[in-house]
Amino acid sequence: MNRVERLSLYVALTALTAFAIDGVLPAMPMIENAFDAKSSLSGAQIITVFVLGMAIGELVIGPISDALGRRPAVIAGLVVFVIGTVVAATAENFAAVIFGRFLQGIGVAGPKIGTRTMIRDRYEGADMAKIMSVIFTLLMLVPMIAPVLGALIAAAAGWRGLFWSYLTLAGGLGAWLWLRHPETLPVEKRVPLNPRRLWQNIRTMLFRNDVTPIVIATGFVFGAQLTYFAVAANLFGAVYGVSAMMPVFFALLATGTALALLLNVWLVGRTGMEAPILAGLLALGLSGAGLLIAAVLCGGHPPLTILLGLSWFGFFALGLLFGNLNAFAMRPLGDLAGLGSSIIATGSSLVAFVFASAVETVVAAPVWALAWAFTLAAPLSTFFILLAIQTGARKQFFQSIRSRR
Repeated sequence: MNRVERLSLYVALTALTAFAIDGVLPAMPMIENAFDAKSSLSGAQIITVFVLGMAIGELVIGPISDALGRRPAVIAGLVVFVIGTVVAATAENFAAVIFGRFLQGIGVAGPKIGTRTMIRDRYEGADMAKIMSVIFTLLMLVPMIAPVLGALIAAAAGWRGLFWSYLTLAGGLGAWLWLRHPETLPVEKRVPLNPRRLWQNIRTMLFRNDVTPIVIATGFVFGAQLTYFAVAANLFGAVYGVSAMMPVFFALLATGTALALLLNVWLVGRTGMEAPILAGLLALGLSGAGLLIAAVLCGGHPPLTILLGLSWFGFFALGLLFGNLNAFAMRPLGDLAGLGSSIIATGSSLVAFVFASAVETVVAAPVWALAWAFTLAAPLSTFFILLAIQTGARKQFFQSIRSRR
């Protein structure tokens, strides 16, 4: 397998998560309308419960990948994803759809974590950050096209047809991986599934001051994006009445993240990961503050162009943060890349789930929810990142930024 095909496979496997989230957004009103409107479950849970399942799956799949290898872990995840897809596609009530999405979330952790650990097996430090940025840049095509594809498939085959398309995609990816990609974790480097040793390793990582605060910081950043996904259907449908244009707006916002990721590939080679992280947090906070000011001045309903412009700036910030924060947290983990990746992904997903659910519950209006999510995520993430850097190393952290300007 050459470099281009390998990176293409990594992108496709990682993109399954984005397709499973972005592709279903246009179909969410169809799914809600197909069942009892009095259900205690909300449409937003189609997204948030998926992330909750993903958090649980991420915790399991990492140790499996360290013990059995990367390929078996990815295939196992794809099998669970397919089971969840079948449950959702054949659901007779809304609760069954939510349960299917929960299983999909558990399963998608396989390709998500497995791909990340395969990259960690081959690359380190700034090189890993570059590769992650390239992959995330290519992945930005997914939010541009997934809502459009999802809308087209749902219009032609209904929301159930959309879930059957997920089954086809997962099956194709599994075959591609198994037939073409070699195992990246040698047998001699595998860590047996020893529950006592596993718990010890988990405890060791959880109490590491240079890892856990970064995981929490990443969770707040992811939570800001998750809040947007959760409120998007109501934001563009109920508030602005432009639900038909939602795929176009998704594509527009995705260009901000894509531009930031392209810029990040150039930046990390010259400044390291620290400067883009701080710049991204500043930009995210300014975007949220701008949305709050616009909401206050316009009675909670700012003009759509202002909302899109400030949101674009926020998504640009997310592009600077995602790849760098993951690489920053993975940097000290060495041979425990599988378990470390699981801890990072599970912890950040759980923080994101709690953060987004809390914001959506406390702040019912979609515009206000988005504004507060961006505004709060930036200072909270900054606090935990600085907490992760020991006092003696903090000066070196900022000096590394100044010396590379």
